[in-house]
Amino acid sequence: MSKLKNVNREIKRAVQARRCRIPREDRTLTALTKLNGRVYVYCGDRKTQQRFIEDAENEYFRYGDGVSLRERAPDSIMALNQDRTINFLGFVGTMAFHHADHLGIGEDAIPLIRVDYRKYIAGYQDFIYRP
Repeated sequence: MSKLKNVNREIKRAVQARRCRIPREDRTLTALTKLNGRVYVYCGDRKTQQRFIEDAENEYFRYGDGVSLRERAPDSIMALNQDRTINFLGFVGTMAFHHADHLGIGEDAIPLIRVDYRKYIAGYQDFIYRP
């Protein structure tokens, strides 16, 4: 049963990767906020985290409470919102990042889109993070 579950999960991720195509020249954080789903951005190292903050500042993103991005140290996983705000993930968000394919249940469920920011800015066609 678990093998079937893993196969289904991989099929869902492959479909998600095809839906998340953004041309290399349009690779912005704003473009990510226009994807159909909740966007979590993975920045695995300090260099990638700093690049994420620089790019977000250049596109006029702020934290949800209005604080400048330079006033707080970034985390390895950040959430992007359509209103150009960024927020940290708590325990539940981090668990969702590592284990969920969507947020919510039934018709209200939205896809969880995990972006590997290093791949995204490098221009990889498949920039979906796979935990």
